[in-house]
This record gives sequence, C-alpha cells and structure tokens, in this order.
Amino acid sequence: MRQTILNLCFVLFTACLWAQTSPATETEKAAIQRVKNTQVSSLDRSLPKVSLEFFLKSEGGGVPIGWKVSDCGEQTRSPAVDHERDFPKCVAAEMELTDRRTVAVLLSVGMFKTGSGVPAVLSVTIIDRSGLIRPVRHLGDLPAEMHRPLLKQPKDLPIPVGA
Repeated sequence: MRQTILNLCFVLFTACLWAQTSPATETEKAAIQRVKNTQVSSLDRSLPKVSLEFFLKSEGGGVPIGWKVSDCGEQTRSPAVDHERDFPKCVAAEMELTDRRTVAVLLSVGMFKTGSGVPAVLSVTIIDRSGLIRPVRHLGDLPAEMHRPLLKQPKDLPIPVGA
C-alpha cells in the first residue's frame, strides 16, 4: 500500500514537472546552472568534490540529462488559494539509461518569490522498464543502484521443465 502511494505521488509529481512547457526564464536558467554546478559532496558527504552534472554524466555513461524547474508539485491549481503563496523552487534532473530505466534526482533550491536557498536533495528514484519506482535513500547510493543488474520479470524467466 505504501509503495502504491509513493508510486502515485511520483507519477503525479513527474506529470507536474513535464506539464510546464513555457521556455525557461533567466531565473530558471540560473537555478538549473546553480544545481548543475553544485558539488555532490555538499549533498552527500560520501561523494567526491565534483559537480552534480559531472557526477550524473559519468555514472549514467554520458546519456543526455533533462533539467527542469518546477514548484515541487505544491500548487493546488486553485488561483484563489495559490495567488498569495510563495512556492518552493525545485530543479529535477532526469536521464534515461541505455537499459531503458529512468533516473530522477529532485533538488530544492529555494522559493520562487523570496529567492534562492541552499540546494538540498528531496528525492532520488529509479524507474524500471515495467514502471516500478524504486526510491534511492541517499544520493551516494545512486551509483550502486544504477549499475545493479535488472531484476528478471516474469516474462524473462525460463519456461518450467514440466510445461
């Protein structure tokens, strides 16, 4: 049940991220560049002093990374309620690995109206081919999870001997 709720939350959050089709403003470009240049050692002490962009590219084998700015999924879609609020600003990095798994890293970077803050990791997830969402506890655990062999799906298992 808890996994289902996490899956639903992630799907809704991802839909909110990709629903923004307007071109990036200068502040969004600045937020993305700031996250790209953030040292991963400041996000997880077990990691080296390299930028997040370098870390993701090297661990992902050089696959392209999509960068998006969002409100962290907090808008209610009610203008009367949302008009006065200051929403958190998040930057999401997503990349599709060669084995068709998707890696998503979400970082908060401050508030839209009041400005930027210290980048912090909100979530790290891996979505496999079947749509199963696996949360990764720490950014430092991401390399091991990305290079972990894929789980065999029922369709990938050998046919039983007696069949």
